[in-house]
Amino acid sequence: MPDVAPPYLTSALRQRIHATRVLNCPLGGCHMQTGRLMACLHSLNLTSFLCTSIMSLALSACSARMGPKSVPADRFDYADALTRSWKEETLLNMVKLRYVDPPLFLSVQQVVQQYTLEGTGSINAPGWTGGANIATAGSATGRWAESPTITYSPMSGEQFTRSLIRPVHPEELLSLVQSGWPVDAVFSIGVRSINGLHSGSRTAALKQRGDPDFYLLLSLLKELQASDEFGIRAQSTKEGGAAVMALRAKGASEADLERAKKVRELLHLNPDATEFKLVEAATQQDDKEIAVLTRSMLQILAEAGAGVEVPAADIEQGRVYKMDLSEVGPQFFVRVHSSTAKPEPNDAFAAVRYRNYWFWVDDRDLPSKRGLNFLMVLLTLAESGPTVPPPALTISKP
Repeated sequence: MPDVAPPYLTSALRQRIHATRVLNCPLGGCHMQTGRLMACLHSLNLTSFLCTSIMSLALSACSARMGPKSVPADRFDYADALTRSWKEETLLNMVKLRYVDPPLFLSVQQVVQQYTLEGTGSINAPGWTGGANIATAGSATGRWAESPTITYSPMSGEQFTRSLIRPVHPEELLSLVQSGWPVDAVFSIGVRSINGLHSGSRTAALKQRGDPDFYLLLSLLKELQASDEFGIRAQSTKEGGAAVMALRAKGASEADLERAKKVRELLHLNPDATEFKLVEAATQQDDKEIAVLTRSMLQILAEAGAGVEVPAADIEQGRVYKMDLSEVGPQFFVRVHSSTAKPEPNDAFAAVRYRNYWFWVDDRDLPSKRGLNFLMVLLTLAESGPTVPPPALTISKP
């Protein structure tokens, strides 16, 4: 029998057959010479041979590397899910505080995604004698498994106390102003008093009318911030780090010089000084110091919760406090709508269900979206105590 491969075989298989001189047959322990193999291949049914080829390709596909291909989808999908849950958790705790319900925060510490892809296959030819009646039989099995493991850690104990109950450090608020956040928005929600000027409170426990000069001060600082004539920087001292507020005079316009003069008058500052030290205290010690008292994160969330639209029935039944918002100067920091019907997904920036009602922030309300983002960033800055590792995404293939 000539050592010639059938014409319907691929060139790769043709070369492989020519290179094979002896084939071990596991069924009978026999040794089949190349000529015998050529005869068997000639006698195989073409349909059976194609089926065998397809099975070989399927097994090759099972051995393909899945890890790199899964990274883009997993990375963006998990990032989107974590961001969405972060927004919804912040919104839910705002609503719960409006109902005098204790908040709860869960930190996502780790995300581990494991994929398992296994495949086996076999091709059997009983009674392989080289005759025309060879009946090939094949089998293939596979298993695909996706096993995500997500680790949560509730904020409790010392971490809860330091992160939510203690007042936010002034440096943390000022770092947001330094990074470009509007100073009036940051101070109106995060500051209780500055050099004796008090902000108003919307909460029932600390309800008070704000000093008109406090909001005048915020308006002046916002205008100076817009013209880049007001700045905050951090410097190192013997006592540690300190924040300094600067009112620039060189190159300032007449309007900005008048605003800076008015700021000095409202805060009882030295009229000739341009830099003032910020301290965490109720009163200033001299005319080059700015004493700031801040709110805790619980107070900040409660103040922001004044913007939650509460169903009238819950107010009438005494389930929630009624707030007189006419006494408060600034607008709502985060305006939250409510209804019994779930909002359209494209209309809601964040939406949660609580007490048979849906509460959401409108996706077209830019100030409220910015306010919710501010709360999320501030919550991150306020976290203290034992360092919690950031969420990690691990994809492994055994």
